[in-house]
Amino acid sequence: MGKNRIGRIGDFKGTGMRRIEVEGHAILLIHMNNAFYAIQGLCSHKNGDLSKGTLEGFVVRCPVHGSEFDIRTGEVVKNVKLPLIGKAKNLQAYDVSLEDGEIYIDV
Repeated sequence: MGKNRIGRIGDFKGTGMRRIEVEGHAILLIHMNNAFYAIQGLCSHKNGDLSKGTLEGFVVRCPVHGSEFDIRTGEVVKNVKLPLIGKAKNLQAYDVSLEDGEIYIDV
């Protein structure tokens, strides 16, 4: 565990989301407004792949049941509760650093 090189900043042009695997963890890497954010890549509600969801401002919406999370903190913004499944919990947020044109995530 620790600091992991993800790639070059230039590899991530424009706003977007990308699912990456780091040390066995599915992570959602978001590039927006010249900043990078990283949170747990699977929804805590039903394991939906958040990279297939939608991004509106700092909120990503899960494509499975619509739970929403703040990409800066991983906190639940909108919770969808279904019988027998329960509700979403906050996601893990990861520190992202930029050094010499490279992106690093601390896992």
